[in-house]
Amino acid sequence: MLRRDLGKILGILLALLGTLGAAERESVSVEDAFWAYDDGKIGEEDLEELLRLIEAGDGEEACAEWEALGLEPCEKAWTERLDGLNFRGAFQEALSLDSVGNLRSQRTRLALGLWRISGEVRLKSQGAQSPSVEYRRLQYKGRRFFAAAGNLSSADVGSAVSLQKRLGGILTARLKPFTVGAFAWEDSTAGMHTAIGSPKNVQVFAMGNFSVDGFRDAFLRTKTSTADVQVLYSKDWKTPLLVVAGSSEKGKGSLPLRMRFRAYLHKNDSLPGIFRLPKTVETHRAVANSTVQVPLSEWKFRLQGNLAVPLDTGKARSAAEISAVRHRERAALGFGTRVTALGEDFSTTLFWQSGICLFEKDSLFAEWRLTPRNPLKTTLYEIRPGISIPFEEAVRATVLCILRGPKKKPFVVRQETQMAFSAKFYGKSSLELRSERFQDLHLWRFGLEFGGKW
Repeated sequence: MLRRDLGKILGILLALLGTLGAAERESVSVEDAFWAYDDGKIGEEDLEELLRLIEAGDGEEACAEWEALGLEPCEKAWTERLDGLNFRGAFQEALSLDSVGNLRSQRTRLALGLWRISGEVRLKSQGAQSPSVEYRRLQYKGRRFFAAAGNLSSADVGSAVSLQKRLGGILTARLKPFTVGAFAWEDSTAGMHTAIGSPKNVQVFAMGNFSVDGFRDAFLRTKTSTADVQVLYSKDWKTPLLVVAGSSEKGKGSLPLRMRFRAYLHKNDSLPGIFRLPKTVETHRAVANSTVQVPLSEWKFRLQGNLAVPLDTGKARSAAEISAVRHRERAALGFGTRVTALGEDFSTTLFWQSGICLFEKDSLFAEWRLTPRNPLKTTLYEIRPGISIPFEEAVRATVLCILRGPKKKPFVVRQETQMAFSAKFYGKSSLELRSERFQDLHLWRFGLEFGGKW
């Protein structure tokens, strides 16, 4: 049974081979999650998990879950590097209010650096709760030695899979092409990590984590410029977990074809231990997604597929989508089809989307999307008219209206203002109003963010 399932999985992987670096997003919004659900790309449980992570302000976890579901990858820019020998720093403050004006969440970030030493602290509060420390880190980064204390990351030990949020310390020595280091965690476990190779060629990473009772966690990883394979194992797992990823070559001389793929394979009922994996991976023994994108003149063609095989006896879910988008001057037109299979049941969805900018400076624009289903009476539509007004060069305000149907979807008015006080300081505010069928337009959320660096 397992051999037959793995054969199917590998067959689909070889047939799809790749996922795109399509337009990368920095985060996943509530609207993104709902549209993916409406389009049949994710299930109800997936939607609830995404909304929980988004509302909690955990953008990194939301993106990891989003990517594991086979959707467009997120841009990994969660922390700002503070390199250099001069005194430097960065700060950020973000507030979010709910529909009655109460504080939904508050986040504060402060990072400072001097010479080769830098530190960062992030505070977070939910509702009326007092602020708590979400992240703290102090590090020294030299040419041959690296040391850090506080929240350690997967990059510190060379893992492509995130680590659980816990405190620890690490000391690493680099003597090209070798790297070796030791670390310890707050739960009294400790271990070593090592690496050999060059990013331009082949790199091999390894890590082992132990306690006084013996082995706890380990991984072995091999990485090239286009492929990445990692095997993970923890004490309480029945089988190792395999992660396979790859992408097309980037840079000068590379083909215009863009490919990217990722797959997770395991047979464990749960995944406790030091590794932090998306919930989709925890509840499925196989998760794979792949996309290929080909630009051709003014057109951009895209093929995407994903597969999820549950741990229990439930039916496997798979989907394939092919689409094309054409951009010309201030207008765009796109269309495609998506086939979804749940076990032996199939469903097909067609979609069209288009948009136009009425003026060269994008001051007035409109986008619309039509998704007919079978039967056609269940056709979904979305219309997004808006206006973007610049105030000199430092401030730009955008107002966007969102109308969706025919299901009972709220009418949304979204306003965002971006301000650049200088080259290093910025501010941003966002306001969202909602109403049920154009009645009782009310505040849904309000956000304010400002920050800077020096």
